[in-house]
Parts: sequence; C-alpha cells; structure tokens
Amino acid sequence: MAKYTQTRDELLGQLKAQIAFMQQSASSYDNGFEDESKRLAAAIRILVHDTSHQSTSLLTLLDKKNIKFYNSALPFNPRNIIPYNGLTMIKMSSREGTSYEAPLDGGPPVRSRTDKLSFSLWWEGMFVIKDKNGDTFTRKELVLSTANMDGGAHVDPHLDKAYANLSRFNALGWKVFRKDVEDDFKNNPASASVRQISHEVIKTLRDGITGLFAPNDSLFEIFRAYEEHCKKYTII
Repeated sequence: MAKYTQTRDELLGQLKAQIAFMQQSASSYDNGFEDESKRLAAAIRILVHDTSHQSTSLLTLLDKKNIKFYNSALPFNPRNIIPYNGLTMIKMSSREGTSYEAPLDGGPPVRSRTDKLSFSLWWEGMFVIKDKNGDTFTRKELVLSTANMDGGAHVDPHLDKAYANLSRFNALGWKVFRKDVEDDFKNNPASASVRQISHEVIKTLRDGITGLFAPNDSLFEIFRAYEEHCKKYTII
C-alpha cells in the first residue's frame, strides 16, 4: 500500500494532541479514575519510545529526543533493605483509605529538586522501584508493561510476573492495620508511578519543545491549565 509522509506541521499537531491527551488523562486520574494511568502510559510510549525496527517516537521524528528530562524520584539507598518506591508517596486518610499517590511537585526537598537527566538515563538507566522480592523497575519497564500488556494499547493474557506482582499482589509489601484488621492499599504503585512519570514528561515538554510553536498557540493554554490543576493536587 502506498505511504503518505506527514508534514512537520502535521507532526507538530500530533505532538500537541498527545500533550492534550495527557493533560486530560492526568486530570481524570487525579480525580479518582485510576485506570487513566493506562492511557497515560500509551501517550508516553508514543512520545518517547523507539524500537530498532518498527516504531519511531514522536520526539525522534521531530528531532527533540535530546532534551533533558525532569527527575522527581527519591534517591535510592542500596543499604536500605526495605522496598524502594521512588516516584510515589503514601497518603493516609481515615475517610478515603491509604493509597499510593503521585506527589507531582510536592514532597520533601530531596524530591522537589529540579534535576534533569539525559533521556537514556531517565528512561532506562535507573530503577525507580525495588520490591520486597528484589525485582526492580525502570520507567521504561513500568510504562511499556502498562501500555503494551495491561490495557494501554494492548491486552496481553500473559503478564510479566514481576509486573503482575507489583500491580496486583502487593509486591512492595506495605499493609494498613486498623483496629487489628489488616488491609492492602486501595490502589497499586505501578499506576501511581506512571502518573508521576507523566508529570515529569509534561514538565519536560513544557521546557523543551515550546520553541517549536508560535507564542499564541493553544498549546500554551494546555500547559497553563495543567499547571493550575497541579496546584490543587500536589501533595505537600
């Protein structure tokens, strides 16, 4: 079948659309629809993930893969024997229960620093979760497992076991005890981590690609709307 090559303007339109998708999905996630993490993972994959044969990311197509990416993960201490969950925080509420939450721009000063990393280091050069079984996860592994196997863009009947343990079977091991009753958290750390990764990506794009658009482009309103939204949901 004959192919049509999209123009650069069309690719810029695709980029703006993906950012708008992420902004809307992030808002929906923060308002309680946890499964939006799957659509966030799919958008992140479209934006940044390249394969050697079949898939070229949108940022690569626009020659913008060399921008620096925000890193909001807590530093990993290899001497710490408890599970490490670098991208999320634990929120405790007597009314809503205990959950893993994306802190956005909140958290302790060590998290809110503004480190930026090369894409390769940010994407697959550091792990952001280490569970009680010793299994580790990079951002790439979390995003692609969610997008490629767990409903973001495809449903695979056979999940990677470590990812299944993390997303379904409390591989971090944390429990809540109320009046001698043991309970799990109300959500899973994989989805909350993908939400925080999406926050890093949106901030990265806000800094790194706006020069591609005219100053009055509607993209800037999308970024402003996202920033206003985050002010309400950032965990202090």
